[in-house]
Amino acid sequence: MITLNSISHTYPGEVAAALRDVSLTLGDATVTALVGPNGSGKTTLMQILGGLMVPTSGSISIDGVQASADDLLTGSIMASSSRDLDDVPATILIQYARLRSTWDEQLFAHYARRFGLLVRSRKPLGKLSAGQAAVVTGAIALASGAPITLLDEIQAPLDVPTRYAFYEEILALAGECLEGKRPPRRFLISSHMVSELEKVAEDVIVLKKGALLAHESIDDFTARVTSITGHASDVERFLAAQPDLTVIASRALGATREIVVDLHGVSITEADLAAHSLSAATCSFQDAFAYLIQENDR
Repeated sequence: MITLNSISHTYPGEVAAALRDVSLTLGDATVTALVGPNGSGKTTLMQILGGLMVPTSGSISIDGVQASADDLLTGSIMASSSRDLDDVPATILIQYARLRSTWDEQLFAHYARRFGLLVRSRKPLGKLSAGQAAVVTGAIALASGAPITLLDEIQAPLDVPTRYAFYEEILALAGECLEGKRPPRRFLISSHMVSELEKVAEDVIVLKKGALLAHESIDDFTARVTSITGHASDVERFLAAQPDLTVIASRALGATREIVVDLHGVSITEADLAAHSLSAATCSFQDAFAYLIQENDR
């Protein structure tokens, strides 16, 4: 169990904090999606979890024991599409990764075959295409065996078939960890391709302007944002009976009115809807994310 205690971080020379008092616990979920708009603090959070950066304030504990940056660095690996390693040949990266005691050579060989990795290439990563470089660094991260595996937009440069194949490999690896066939691991995946993460992750962390907006299961997150439709007068009566309900969006369709509501902390039953002749439908994961961000801006 990994617990973040009031993590805040402000970069030197900056006034606005990149992260603001983020507290959460990564419990049993093996794959967690980390989403948020640009500048929300996703990469900063990953770098702190990976021991690559010390927060301005706050602490991280693992199984109740406070972890130093060195502890986090030793037990994690971070793969990013930022091309920070463009000057390093793929062969050197792989040789360095093989020094890990948890490295799985057989697993890496499987990735090399499936993705056609240029494992013997002495070209710096910068000489490879963005997609080729992403697959190399992503495969190294998966084969590393690191207990904390951080994937920061690693799938962004990949074409659709390769991206989906990469997701399949994450799910297969996570499944083997859950079944006890491999040591426990935790995967944190950051992406702007929000809709794709719904089928990969078990829970989601949402950041906005450095603050934590949500941390819950994918199912709970999707269910909390709901569209309610009915005659405009029935919708008004329903809202009058639900004063604590947060309306995120509303639109009129002739005599019909549709509202989008955030059910976080509020319970609405089928009987409540039936009593007002209303129908309801949960939003998609991507729409729930978009609406939650919009709600936070209000």
